[in-house]
Amino acid sequence: MGRKAWLSVAAAFLLGVGIAVTGLELIEPSSGVTVSGRPPADEIPRTRQALVAKWERSLADAGLKLPEGWEKMSTNQIRTECMSQELANAGPPPTGPAIDPDFSNPDD
Repeated sequence: MGRKAWLSVAAAFLLGVGIAVTGLELIEPSSGVTVSGRPPADEIPRTRQALVAKWERSLADAGLKLPEGWEKMSTNQIRTECMSQELANAGPPPTGPAIDPDFSNPDD
């Protein structure tokens, strides 16, 4: 196979890939939604005082108060406790039909 033939095959392949990608994008456009297991950085307080304030609010939502001796905790320990309390306040994750109420089972 000559050089021109190889170039034609490569060009045809690239053209085919481009058409396939364009077709898939037309059929199923990407939503642009990004899912992350971590909260955005601007939602996590950076200072110890802000962390304590957020933790105190989270504990108050649960009807609790700061534990005795919290002043001796490191900033990382306070951050961990604060995020854990936020998670506990969120409650259990949804199950069954509550996960996606608009989902319809074809067997129903």
